[in-house]
Amino acid sequence: MRDDRPPGSRRSCDRRPHRKGDPMIAGGETIATLATPHGRSAIATIVVAGPDAALAVDRHFFPLGKKGASASSVGDILVGHWRDSAEEAGEELVVSRTAAERVEVHCHGGVAASRRILNHLTAAGCREIAWADYARQSEISPIAAAARVALADARTSRTAGYLLDQYNGALQAELTTIAELLETEQVSDAQLRLQTLLAAANFGLHLIRPWLVVIAGRPNVGKSSLINALVGYERAIVFDQPGTTRDAVTAAAAFDGWPVELADTAGLRESDDAIEREGVARARKLQSAADLILLAIDQSAPWTKDDQTLVDAYPHAIIIHNKSDLPAAGDGVRPAGLEVSAERGDGIERLIATIGHAIVPTPPLPGTPLLFTPEQVAAAQQAAALLAEKRPAAAAQTLRMLLT
Repeated sequence: MRDDRPPGSRRSCDRRPHRKGDPMIAGGETIATLATPHGRSAIATIVVAGPDAALAVDRHFFPLGKKGASASSVGDILVGHWRDSAEEAGEELVVSRTAAERVEVHCHGGVAASRRILNHLTAAGCREIAWADYARQSEISPIAAAARVALADARTSRTAGYLLDQYNGALQAELTTIAELLETEQVSDAQLRLQTLLAAANFGLHLIRPWLVVIAGRPNVGKSSLINALVGYERAIVFDQPGTTRDAVTAAAAFDGWPVELADTAGLRESDDAIEREGVARARKLQSAADLILLAIDQSAPWTKDDQTLVDAYPHAIIIHNKSDLPAAGDGVRPAGLEVSAERGDGIERLIATIGHAIVPTPPLPGTPLLFTPEQVAAAQQAAALLAEKRPAAAAQTLRMLLT
């Protein structure tokens, strides 16, 4: 399970429009937000932004040096204590003025530490807001804001690289170009570029939503052992009684840098057991939503009509002949597939590489503009429909709504 980008990849850094540095907080208010994820960590960062940001911080920040946040210059790093009064020992932390009306407080990462500071800031007149809301208010465009929020949810560095391209202006520039082409009646060029964007939309949406890979097969073919081998630890219960898995067991993984949610589902067979029938029904529903199906077959058992039925039902599945560590049945009628031993780990690396290539056969080049939210995709689809109706001005207006 690797998370590596191809050697020599380059990311765009210069397309994003220049910002003046101060957050655009509505109404001139001062806000405070926790910029790091909730939970325990080494360091937590609290952003205070607005006209009274430095004054609010100075009410509880006692620097070791001579100047506090209000007297500091942009870029200054101050060390001191956060406390209720000068008599207390307080908590050691770091304060940095990152813009004229923006101060960052870096404290210990425990929940209690950041909560205490936020409570003090709200008592000092700041309004606490969620980090995602702050990101939307402080970015110069909706696309940059959406990319900034998406970056926080990116599961691998490879997908984060593509989102960083969008944050730096790749999608913004492309949509602007398409809108300008439509407004100058260069419809064919605009239509081609819009179709190119939509063709890559499925990839873009998966930058923050993992690809769903479902392991299917008859009972007792080793599906649970396969998911354990793929993620590298025991996620699913392994038992030799057919029908053991009744509900889907999922696990997060990354193959070739692509985030994947693996699902081990109930064995597919007819059963008189009501619970097992429900498990099979849920398995089929999950399989219908899958981006990729791994069809596991026990190569040590004789080939059956039920095996062939499954192969016919999932023509695009990756076929895995599991239990290669056991003597093969040798019936000579099996379809081509990967020979794997989930028990010993034989063939697992090859299977991982095959999965990675199957979900993303041709990765976009670094810097490629990508639609990456459902709202963006819906707007682009609407614009394409308007072009089909020969309404380029309306299509341009639809795309412009994504930009401002």
